[in-house]
Amino acid sequence: RCPSIGADVDLDADFVYDYEKLRLGGLIFAGVIVFLSIILLAGNKIRNCGKSKVRYCWMGL
Repeated sequence: RCPSIGADVDLDADFVYDYEKLRLGGLIFAGVIVFLSIILLAGNKIRNCGKSKVRYCWMGL
């Protein structure tokens, strides 16, 4: 059945936010992002640990 023209129909009347799941999902997402960023930043230092970084500057005259 189609509602009559001009009738106000609220299609989202039965929609309710589940704030606990939304909050938990946000915290998990933020934790994963922080963990991955720490691994990314520390990984480069761990990989280069013990290697000397000698850079030679060549000046072509």
